[in-house]
Amino acid sequence: MSTKKSPIVITKRQFSIVLFIIGLVMLFIPYLKSFDSLFPEISQYFSIMFYLGLLLVVIGYYIK
Repeated sequence: MSTKKSPIVITKRQFSIVLFIIGLVMLFIPYLKSFDSLFPEISQYFSIMFYLGLLLVVIGYYIK
């Protein structure tokens, strides 16, 4: 007796919410000044994270 697992189906709405939340997290990471002191080598990527987060928020909002 074999049990088949159904494939995981992600709806458009779920995908939109996930992109929106990931984008918000990436927007606020540069504002955490203590995060910079924990990982000093990551501070050079704050501008990339900010703009990528902004892009993900816009995409997540657009496809909702």
